[in-house]
Amino acid sequence: MRAQRRHSGSTPNSLISNGPGTASSIGKGRSPTVRGTIDGALGDLPFLSYFSPARAYWNQRHALVRLRDRLLALSRVVDQPSDLAPFQWAQLMAAVIEYQPDLILDLGRGKGNSTCAFTEASHYRAGNTKVLSLCLSDSWERETAPLLRQFVPDGWFDTLPIWRTDILKFDYQPALSSARRVLIFWDAHGFEIAECVLGAILPLIADKEHLVLMHDLSDNRYSSEQQMAYGPNGLWKGNNWSGPRLKLGIIDSAVEQAIAALDFTTRNHLTLDSADHSFHSELDAAQQAEMERLMGELFNTQAHWFYFSLNESPGPYTFPRFAGSEES
Repeated sequence: MRAQRRHSGSTPNSLISNGPGTASSIGKGRSPTVRGTIDGALGDLPFLSYFSPARAYWNQRHALVRLRDRLLALSRVVDQPSDLAPFQWAQLMAAVIEYQPDLILDLGRGKGNSTCAFTEASHYRAGNTKVLSLCLSDSWERETAPLLRQFVPDGWFDTLPIWRTDILKFDYQPALSSARRVLIFWDAHGFEIAECVLGAILPLIADKEHLVLMHDLSDNRYSSEQQMAYGPNGLWKGNNWSGPRLKLGIIDSAVEQAIAALDFTTRNHLTLDSADHSFHSELDAAQQAEMERLMGELFNTQAHWFYFSLNESPGPYTFPRFAGSEES
């Protein structure tokens, strides 16, 4: 079975900060407007130009406080905090509420941490975001969904198409054709999956507003020297959670798509950056203190996810050939 489920693995603790944040520019004339910013002063500037994980986290802090009890309850139902901690649930939900996608493509469901987080954010948005969740694992049907049905409200599942399917063989064109703004959560592992995301899915949304969020990538800028050591491990030789990790520029990971995403964003002159860096560099000490006071365990400057978008550049773009499309 291909690696299309979430793997639990240790993520290093982030320690210290430095460096300015980066802002990307919107391409192809799309210009929805910002509803708010960290300092509340940007007005009607292009939405994507000023999207940042930190801004979303800050702007949606009060919404996250209102959702706190449900978020924590859902997290306990899934019972897989090694895959996604409560503060990561909060960060992803903030991104959804701020970015307002009409479609989320959730690649790699596992027991359903991200699936639940995105569906709860959609529920908060009155069901205006559809969550399309794809995975080979049957853990959701067997374990998670029956428990959820005991306490989530009627209609909670209405925006959540669950597919137990091979990500490499799914027909994405019908699913994506009518979407206006797409958020992809890329949490299925392996070079084949990476080729599918970069070579089959992204060409379908290149002319739409979109964001790609990638889990299981940490930022070396916020690692200790101890975390940089090989220790008892040899070289990282591919996806595994036994100890070896890949340190590639600012990226610390144990999954192959880290290499594929860096290659793709380099070729297309895009910024691949971390939410960790956004939180450390864009939230000042007073903002961090306020969020910690308000949100408790739902706030952390650690994140362990990266993000990018083709909207940063007007193109032309280059995409890898997806061999799976020729084999199906």
